[in-house]
Amino acid sequence: MGWGLPGILKLLPSPTVVPVNQISRTLSLLPAGAKICDVGAGGRRITDDVVAVDFIEVPGVDVVGDIHDLPLESDSFDCVFCTGTLEHIRDPAKGVSELKRILKPGGTIYIDVPFIQGYHPDPTDYWRFTLDGLRLLCDGFEEIESGTYIGPTCGLVWIVREWANSLTANRILSNLLLIPTAIITAPLRYVDYVIIRNRRSHHVASAVYFRGRKRA
Repeated sequence: MGWGLPGILKLLPSPTVVPVNQISRTLSLLPAGAKICDVGAGGRRITDDVVAVDFIEVPGVDVVGDIHDLPLESDSFDCVFCTGTLEHIRDPAKGVSELKRILKPGGTIYIDVPFIQGYHPDPTDYWRFTLDGLRLLCDGFEEIESGTYIGPTCGLVWIVREWANSLTANRILSNLLLIPTAIITAPLRYVDYVIIRNRRSHHVASAVYFRGRKRA
């Protein structure tokens, strides 16, 4: 419930914060001139020359295609990003195999996925992943680093907000419950700047990540 809210509800604070920007960290590890692809970009452009891919045509998208069968050449990118996307597709394993296919040998993969988050269709919402599950999904890559991307307090905040919003089917009443809950719980999110470093933070993390390398 961090996006897609109607009307004035769009002004509510997001249920999440990101203590460490893993996208920026990944970009900092790449050589100058690296060819980058962002699958599931949704119009976002993480660099000026990124190849942004999505299944629908929106401003900022360069290639329209299905992650299960990407219209891109094999071994063609130095780095592939896929953030907040695998929960929305029918077959995450097939999607990851396509990410691997378009990545050059020795290239870098970065994926983040939700664990403790409310239902957020885009246009559907199928899956949640533990850190172990994400590692298993990415076992075809050499792991560089993995861990908590969005912390456990944000997971708690999201679930409490969703709980408040689900107490009644009446839209007016649910909004009256959601708005104060979102405002009251928002400051708690910043606790994650401290506890995200805890080695057990992934046990109830809102989202987890994997950074790896395609074996030669």
